[in-house]
Amino acid sequence: MPVIGKVSHRRGAGLAPYPADTEELWATLGYLGAIFLGPVIPLGMYLSMRHRSAFLRRHTTQALNIALTCLLYAVSGTIIGGLLAFDNANDALFIMGPVAAAGWLVMLTHLVLDAAAASRGDFRPAPAWICTPLVK
Repeated sequence: MPVIGKVSHRRGAGLAPYPADTEELWATLGYLGAIFLGPVIPLGMYLSMRHRSAFLRRHTTQALNIALTCLLYAVSGTIIGGLLAFDNANDALFIMGPVAAAGWLVMLTHLVLDAAAASRGDFRPAPAWICTPLVK
């Protein structure tokens, strides 16, 4: 198995391969970019950095999959809200407003936790229901 990044002595007793600090930064920025621009930043990073290291590929793929999954949930919620609006627009907002807010908070929580793990050089797998493997 190839060594990922540089060998670092800063994390514990043994000598183990850890990603370079710049890889940790890029992986963290991929997750944080998904919070503000959805799949745009992770997609750009995935296309440009997927061949640099396995660490970056794994993190950018997960950030992109989380953003795409949440985008699909948002589109589905918009369709449901539109159908409910045919009956009554106030009811549609009353039902789908909290659902949309809860979905955004769940996405935000997972992206922040994954960004924190990436900044430490670790990987935190997201649950399959929030991170459907659309991109591999």
